[in-house]
Amino acid sequence: MQLLPSPLSLLLSHDEGVSHTERGWRSGALTRLARGVYVNTDGWRLLPPWEKQLVRVHAVLAVDPRRVICGESAAALLGVLVAHPSRPVHLLTETGASREYRGVRTHSSVDAREIIVVDGIRLTSPAATAVDIARSRPPAEGLAYADALMRADPTISRASLIALNDALASGRGRRQARWALERATGRPESILESASLAVIEWLGYEAPTVQQEFFFEGHVDRGDFYWEDVDVVGESDGDFKYLGDLGDPAQTIIDEKRRENRLRRNTAGLARWGWTELHEIEPLDAALRAAGLHPVRPRDTMRLTGFRPLGRD
Repeated sequence: MQLLPSPLSLLLSHDEGVSHTERGWRSGALTRLARGVYVNTDGWRLLPPWEKQLVRVHAVLAVDPRRVICGESAAALLGVLVAHPSRPVHLLTETGASREYRGVRTHSSVDAREIIVVDGIRLTSPAATAVDIARSRPPAEGLAYADALMRADPTISRASLIALNDALASGRGRRQARWALERATGRPESILESASLAVIEWLGYEAPTVQQEFFFEGHVDRGDFYWEDVDVVGESDGDFKYLGDLGDPAQTIIDEKRRENRLRRNTAGLARWGWTELHEIEPLDAALRAAGLHPVRPRDTMRLTGFRPLGRD
């Protein structure tokens, strides 16, 4: 298992060869993230918020490498990056009360957590991290993290997550966590896909097959979601694939359009949505209906009303 490194180099005031960090901070050339830990301000400004969160975690570890990282901060190290611009770095402590101070939140618990050590960094295991997040965060976010952590550690099963949640002596958040853990499969390939599954269920639609393969016109294509009974494909697209992360963005757009056209020609309908449609809910519902889908049960109005966009603090 590998952990994500810091996207930016950290400058430590006590390191040999590093000088004038205080002067750089006062002039604005450096940004201070923790006591004695700085980064280049220009580079910091260019980072997306999910990478800034990862840098903050490494900055806290630079102050004291013996700390145990937990919650969303452990998930970030494990590769689950969600845009939390102001959420604190989470640490597990065996003594003292839970508290938050200067961007760090410590957590104490009556239950022991499984701790793993990777490259000298101590953090809660993927399974323990998934359960802790499902207990403390809204349902769609809990599901998204659980799916992503199951992808990070394929040995995790849904049954093991449910059992771990039930076995904790503390009942705080246990019932809340069950909704997400009972639906986690690890099959969705992105945070957006997992959150989409939650909202699709709350809108009253049948649960789709996830990552369905199709063999059309000499090509193998996969659809994010597929409703076999009505032959409808659903596609949830974030923006990152068009920003050059997966190669030439122009070619990516061309390939994606060709794939979409194949799916449209060979299925009864195709619905496409992104983060905006998901967060606003009604545009997602309209896209599903336009593709030929119809709800099979009443909306879960309470959960839809409580749905918070992922990445919002």
